[in-house]
Amino acid sequence: MSDSHDNFPGLLEAVEIFRRRGVEMILHAGDVVAPGMCYAFEGWAGKLKLVYGNNDGDRTGLKRDFGRVGGVFLEDFGEVEADGRRIALLHGTYEPLVTGLVESGAFDVVVRGHDHHLRVVPGKTLMINPGEVWGHFTGRKTVAILDTESMGVEVVEMGSRPSIRDMTGRRPRGG
Repeated sequence: MSDSHDNFPGLLEAVEIFRRRGVEMILHAGDVVAPGMCYAFEGWAGKLKLVYGNNDGDRTGLKRDFGRVGGVFLEDFGEVEADGRRIALLHGTYEPLVTGLVESGAFDVVVRGHDHHLRVVPGKTLMINPGEVWGHFTGRKTVAILDTESMGVEVVEMGSRPSIRDMTGRRPRGG
């Protein structure tokens, strides 16, 4: 998941989806925003790994509060191992870095966020942008679930919301 931007109900819904589908590890690719969002993960029995996004200002509070519910912030970039798969986790604010990680072949999967646009790009390195939990940037709330055995990706639609563009008639600037 990525780009939850203080959407507490969206986080609760995503965690419930992960519970129902037997997910063992949640990766959050940044822009949680407020430390209090950690309460959406209370009772989560699996692993929770996060990286900071460009809107995550209170890094000390995020690390402290998410630590209370078992979450681990991996700073701005994380290397995660799951079932023998090497996964790079980053927010993705610098596009050449994301492209370089995918093209390097050093990882089986690159999970990124930032631009809020759902994308699953197959290749030697699978690139997953799970879209946004927030929903107001694109109008869609989505998460993605990776099966580390088959490398299949299930995209889960969590509904729609009025986008910023719909509400204002303007195009949003960035993630």
